[in-house]
Amino acid sequence: MLIAETKNGERILAQDCHKEQSDLRCPQCQKAVILKKGALKIPHFAHRHLADCQSFSEGETAEHLQNKLFLQNWTKTGILEAYLPELKQRPDILWQNIAIEVQCSSMKMARFLERTENYQAHGYHPWWLLGKNLGPKRSGHAFTSLQKGATYFSPDQGAWLWLIRADTKAVWLLYDIHWSYQGINQFRVKKWFYKTDALSQLFVYRPHLTQATWAENDYRLYLQKKLMMQQRGVRRLQDKLYLLGGNLIDLPTWCYTASCYHFFFEDQLLFLRYCFLISTDFKEWLTYLKKLDFVWLFPLVSQKAILTGVYQECILLSQKQTFSAEKDKNMIHLF
Repeated sequence: MLIAETKNGERILAQDCHKEQSDLRCPQCQKAVILKKGALKIPHFAHRHLADCQSFSEGETAEHLQNKLFLQNWTKTGILEAYLPELKQRPDILWQNIAIEVQCSSMKMARFLERTENYQAHGYHPWWLLGKNLGPKRSGHAFTSLQKGATYFSPDQGAWLWLIRADTKAVWLLYDIHWSYQGINQFRVKKWFYKTDALSQLFVYRPHLTQATWAENDYRLYLQKKLMMQQRGVRRLQDKLYLLGGNLIDLPTWCYTASCYHFFFEDQLLFLRYCFLISTDFKEWLTYLKKLDFVWLFPLVSQKAILTGVYQECILLSQKQTFSAEKDKNMIHLF
């Protein structure tokens, strides 16, 4: 931890504390803490004895401590390690109603979902930034569950993910994220640097987006290949379609079109599109989706908004193909 309390309840920053100062306490559990100053980590506090503290872990990495400190300096008015009693949580930094969380070590997905949803339920906006070892190494790799969970999305901005780099005091934005049927993600990167850029610029930046594209027939052939190889995920998807009278490699061409929604559903978007074909309206379509047994692991993105977008996209794509087919038919009659 970077903040401790004196016996008078005053908050003191580790870097402003002296070794001689005693009677320091953990702001949460009120147990004794000591100041630690070494060559590997910036000054910080640790419990004098092992304590079952709900807010602080004694395993904070040097990277985590450094990231918290430089972000707090960057926000200027952000409160470092502010305890929120109604949530029983302590974000790394509370900046207005933004709960900033820097994640530099592995975290169970259940815990990530719990913390995020708790912030949202109490009116806070969680801003997750992933550290050096948790972010995607480069474009062209599959995302982990945590990377997906920390991703934000809007129809006009697409999908994006925040990273943080203590060594260069920078915040990275991974944006224009697109999933490919080969199972990888492509993205672009924008960087902001402490003492060079204003932090507020990060939230008004509007990146230029590209459209994910691929040949529909190439995707169909790729699925056929995975079926022949008995790839487990595709095999299970085929089984679910069979139960509804469908076939994974015999859908209308528009079903294989690239979409920004592939990032959330990957190959399973084909199931959603097939259900559109056999549904009469949005309500019936939603009932079919229950057969997919899909778990929503994107707490920063509205599942309702995504499903609505998928359904609207199905309408547009199917109408476009119908119009194209009618146009080709009329051209044949001209000859």
